[in-house]
Order: sequence, then C-alpha cells, then structure tokens
Amino acid sequence: MPPDPLDPIAAWSCRMQETQHASAQTHRLGLRLQAFALLLLGLSLLGTGVLAWQHLAHRQDSAALNQAVLNNREIIEAHTRAILAWMRQP
Repeated sequence: MPPDPLDPIAAWSCRMQETQHASAQTHRLGLRLQAFALLLLGLSLLGTGVLAWQHLAHRQDSAALNQAVLNNREIIEAHTRAILAWMRQP
C-alpha cells in the first residue's frame, strides 16, 4: 500500500499537540511556583510586622515599668526619710 500523503501532516499535528500540552503543564507549574513564592513573601512580611509590633509593645511596656520603678523608688525614699525623721524625734 502506498503511504498516505497526509501522514506527515498528521504526525506533525500530533507532535504539535503534545508540545502544546507540555507547554501548558510547564506554564501551570510556573504559576503554582509564583503563587507559592508570593505566599512565602506575604508570610515573611506578616512575620516582620508582628515582630516590629511586639518590639514596640515591649518598648512601651519597658518604659512604663521603668517609670513605675522610679515612682516606687521615690515613694520608698520619702517613707525612709519620714521614718528616720520620726526616729530622731525625742
């Protein structure tokens, strides 16, 4: 039987379809990798924001604690002076 003249065109069409399928799979993989990279970037930015917020909150707490310690120290000094003055009285 003589070869059909359309066989090369049919083979080329099959190869083209396989190539397009592989290209579509590669494109989908690229999109998934981009989505994953954006997710990681978003999570890292969120983590950075949380750390900055904790640092600022800790700084404010620390300043408030230092002020409370200073106030308590002043109160203790005043009480100590009052007790010493009371003890010196005859």
